[in-house]
Amino acid sequence: MPDRAPADLRAALLSRMGIPTWQLRHPLPASPAGESSPVDAAGPDAQGLWLVAARLPAQSLLEDLCAVLEISPSEVALLPPGPLPAGQPRWLWLTQPDPARPGALICPLNPTAAEKRALWQQIRTHHD
Repeated sequence: MPDRAPADLRAALLSRMGIPTWQLRHPLPASPAGESSPVDAAGPDAQGLWLVAARLPAQSLLEDLCAVLEISPSEVALLPPGPLPAGQPRWLWLTQPDPARPGALICPLNPTAAEKRALWQQIRTHHD
């Protein structure tokens, strides 16, 4: 039995544990189709959405949000709480309000129905 699981199995296991592949010290090899990891070599500043949180939200919420923002989940950069890196994403998602970032989307990772409606309203306000 080999020491490592195949890359696709490893990626699936890490995804289920909530660990995005771009956070790994040793990134997964490129897929046979040549697809890149969620945060490509360009780094988080090339992303459409920065999420400042300890982990990603539920996959269904993330996919819905990406559809509304017209980006793919591969354009989401998960950033740890703290100072933001240089660069500017199209969208910034914070789980807590920050007066220094009035244009950010504010929503917890496990939102209630009312918090989801507020998130969609924030997007609609900024998108128009």
